[in-house]
Amino acid sequence: MPQRKEIRWAQLRVGIMATASLIVLAIAIILISGQIGFIARKYTLHAYFPTAEGLRPGSAVELAGIPAGTVKAIRISNFQDPQRSVDLVLQIMRKYQSEIRTDSVANQTTAGLLGDAYIDISRGSPAQEVIPDGGVIQSNQAADIKQVEKNANDVVTNLNLLSQRLNDITNQMTKGRGSIGKLLYDETFYNKMNQTLDAAQSLIVGVQKGQGTIGKFMVDPTVYNKTVATLDRLNQLIDQVQNGQGTLAKLINDPAAYNQLKDVTAKMNTLMDSINQGQGTLGKLVTDKQLYDRMNSTLGHVDVITGRIEQGTGTLGKLSTDQTLYNNLSASSESLKEFLTEFRKNPRKYLTLHLHLF
Repeated sequence: MPQRKEIRWAQLRVGIMATASLIVLAIAIILISGQIGFIARKYTLHAYFPTAEGLRPGSAVELAGIPAGTVKAIRISNFQDPQRSVDLVLQIMRKYQSEIRTDSVANQTTAGLLGDAYIDISRGSPAQEVIPDGGVIQSNQAADIKQVEKNANDVVTNLNLLSQRLNDITNQMTKGRGSIGKLLYDETFYNKMNQTLDAAQSLIVGVQKGQGTIGKFMVDPTVYNKTVATLDRLNQLIDQVQNGQGTLAKLINDPAAYNQLKDVTAKMNTLMDSINQGQGTLGKLVTDKQLYDRMNSTLGHVDVITGRIEQGTGTLGKLSTDQTLYNNLSASSESLKEFLTEFRKNPRKYLTLHLHLF
């Protein structure tokens, strides 16, 4: 009898250990498979998508990046709308129900470019109502992997075309064609560049030695001293102006100059107003219509007279245009000049007095 009891106890211990191992294994499998909160209270939501590509029952459901449930079932919906062809039944832990509201959106996305697909739900705002058990949540499907691959293929194709064009350009350059090719392989350009560098080097050496205008400016201390002296004088001038010395300082600082200028301006304004009103001699000259007409008439007469003179009409015209009259006047002038000269030499010849006695 004692031996039979020991055997039964040993068998019982083996059974207990096997059962505990199975329980630990089951918990590990659930944790590894992502079935979190398997004993927590859950509720269901419905989300409609165009396709369920990449998703399967058991796929993860996250709330703002936090694991919150799984995809319970995937089935064809009763709607004819292509954007609502697939009905996803989401099983969410009850503790997150207050965070999922009517403005929350279920996004179908993938972990990276080639990762597993999952559902990510955005957190709702407190002002909106909580979605009840069995309710429908808004959905949004990101670009599927096929579209991403298509876009990637387009990018690769464009890169290949760009690479071919770059190869063509580099081939042209290596053959010395085009502007860049000539710059790289034309020896003439190298020689000119070398000459330019030599000339620049010579110029720099000359400047360092104080040769030329730039060299004198860079090396000769006289220029620096003159500049400093000029700045000192300018500072002294500014100090004098600030202290009220000199004519410029008085013009700037003396209020009397401002007042005089203001008085002159006021008087000029008064004078201009008087002229505009026709007052005084200048005002009449500016505004009197009759005076303008008279001056215009006088100028017209002057034009007529000058026209007649140019045509040789009248005495002034003949004096201006008649060559004979000019010659006679010139001859008379010469005769008068000779007479005066002879008179000065022998005035008795012309001033002799004859007395007659009866």
